[in-house]
Amino acid sequence: MKRFKDSDTKKKFMKTGLPIMLGLAWAPILWMIFIAILGPVLFTLTGSWPVAQGFILLIVLLAAYLLLKGFMHISTKFYSNNQ
Repeated sequence: MKRFKDSDTKKKFMKTGLPIMLGLAWAPILWMIFIAILGPVLFTLTGSWPVAQGFILLIVLLAAYLLLKGFMHISTKFYSNNQ
């Protein structure tokens, strides 16, 4: 790729930048899943959609953070210093 001048720059990007982009890309997908599954339940419990969506936002942020950590852990296995 023209964007990366050498292999070390590419590996550094793959270790840091790519997992962050994957974590952010999963956030809307997680939002749709959680709002479909937990939205009606939280709305019934709270009686307010903004409150229910606030709880779901916190859950999505936590799930995206955990996915980000998982992607970063997996990326260290693929792009280790041994290669």
